[in-house]
Amino acid sequence: MKKVVGPRSWGVFGGIALWGIGIPALPVFAQLELDAQLGRSQVVAPSKDCPACDLTGAELPGVDLWGANLKEAILKQANLQAANLSQAILNLADLRGANLSSTDQGGAFLWEADLRQANLQQANLTGANLQVANLSGADLRGAILAGADLTGANLHQADLRGADLRGAFLEGADLTGALYNAQTQLDPTFSPSAHGMVFVKN
Repeated sequence: MKKVVGPRSWGVFGGIALWGIGIPALPVFAQLELDAQLGRSQVVAPSKDCPACDLTGAELPGVDLWGANLKEAILKQANLQAANLSQAILNLADLRGANLSSTDQGGAFLWEADLRQANLQQANLTGANLQVANLSGADLRGAILAGADLTGANLHQADLRGADLRGAFLEGADLTGALYNAQTQLDPTFSPSAHGMVFVKN
């Protein structure tokens, strides 16, 4: 375990109290956050911010990351199932292949995030900022995207069966090959066929 000089304090991450030893300065701070999240250390500063952290393959199901700053973080193949990411900052984050099913991402900032092949089944993305995000091949079955900003987003071949897209901003979004069904909720004025979406019965 790394030693950090400073007054002792209790830190909390994901609802689990961990013994912290001061608040180290960056870049040590980011490394300690990463180590704590991956279970390699018992040291953690009392904060959930970890911009540009490499959390590839991290197991963080159900973690509370409300309002956390994870800008440019690498979360490839990470397991964040049922995590609270509401209001979190994930701009430019790498979430390729991540398990984000049943997450609460209401109001989250995912501008230009890479979500290719991510599992977003039943995720709550109400009002999320997904401008220019890459959701190509993402599984969005049953996801709530009501009021989300998907301006310029790449949804090529995404699975939108049963998704709620009412009130979503889709200007300039690439929806070619995206799947939808009778349960997909779209604004009455939106023409899925005109955007190259593919209707499936199941």
